[in-house]
Amino acid sequence: MDSKLIVAGVLALDDLKTPKRSEKGIVGGAGVYSSVASRFFTNTALIAAIGNDFPNNLIEALKKKKINLDCVKKLDYPTFHWSGEYVGDMSQAITHETDFQINDHYNWEIKDSYKKTNFTLLCNNDPVIQNKVLRQLNSKIIALDTMNLWIEIQKDELDRAVSKIQLLFLNDAEAQMYSNEDNLDSAAQILLKKGPEYIIIKRGAKGATLYDKNTKKEIPSYKISNFVDPTGAGDTFAGAAMGYLAEKGQYNYENLVKGMYYGSAAASITVEGFGTEAIMDATSTDVDKRFNKLVGGPGRI
Repeated sequence: MDSKLIVAGVLALDDLKTPKRSEKGIVGGAGVYSSVASRFFTNTALIAAIGNDFPNNLIEALKKKKINLDCVKKLDYPTFHWSGEYVGDMSQAITHETDFQINDHYNWEIKDSYKKTNFTLLCNNDPVIQNKVLRQLNSKIIALDTMNLWIEIQKDELDRAVSKIQLLFLNDAEAQMYSNEDNLDSAAQILLKKGPEYIIIKRGAKGATLYDKNTKKEIPSYKISNFVDPTGAGDTFAGAAMGYLAEKGQYNYENLVKGMYYGSAAASITVEGFGTEAIMDATSTDVDKRFNKLVGGPGRI
């Protein structure tokens, strides 16, 4: 079946340590979390590179979820590697090491047959890469996620990317940093002037807030009792929200709000497992159940 959403994002092997658990070489990366979450709702094509050390069983698992891997390129270099841990503040990881040499040999090329896919999610990545992908696309709706590192060292390049998109995802600290404004409402209005029609500020356990120039809508988080690992929660949120939007095929306020509720439901599953374990094992029924509890009504329509 034709893919309705492109997810362009890193596939990684992570060394991860949390207060509850520590492991080396686990599968991670924004591309994995986002595409797995979007696939609960719609046919998704993943744009990424993997190295010679990426486990075949994970590729097979993604294929079983019917994520389109036509544009995932295998290269004879190590997969992107991140090493980090959470200490105290579980909303912010401490990065110890990254190895992104594979990107020196990968041009993020999109096959012609996918360039007109109507919906695209540019996962958190170097804005140079995001702009490289943007130049190839003819999507109607493009969402972008970012992080504090790029705001600090690649702000001009990030501005160029943000000026071309319709929807910007970022967390509260990133919104404050990118706008130079502590008040989140004011920060959102500053960021809207950079080009997007909507801003979604992710606030962790406090939920998420949708902004346009005239309105503000707060979405709660799904309350859980077994918090294990926050890694990938924001990527899961964005992937689920964009998957819902792509399947509906209409980019409007009502669908954005509903997509955010689904994003909150899916993200709550991710944080109950270590790395990708919980979200890889989840089903669309699991997400629907949590959506229902969040909104107190029927599931997807």
